[in-house]
Amino acid sequence: MNSDGDFLKTEEIFWNKKYKKIFNNKYTIIYCTDGTVLKAMNGLEATDDLKKIRLKNISGIFPIQ
Repeated sequence: MNSDGDFLKTEEIFWNKKYKKIFNNKYTIIYCTDGTVLKAMNGLEATDDLKKIRLKNISGIFPIQ
């Protein structure tokens, strides 16, 4: 979970402490506090605060206001 309340679910995650990055090659779901749900079928690369995220093979649900 980051400071905004966004969090992710996955089977496996790796953390590069030196570069403050997280990554994997597994199915990952990210839940955002604004209701956005992002699904990465083939993993992700992100900063460890989830501010910058690169998803691989993505789908998602975005709220319309």
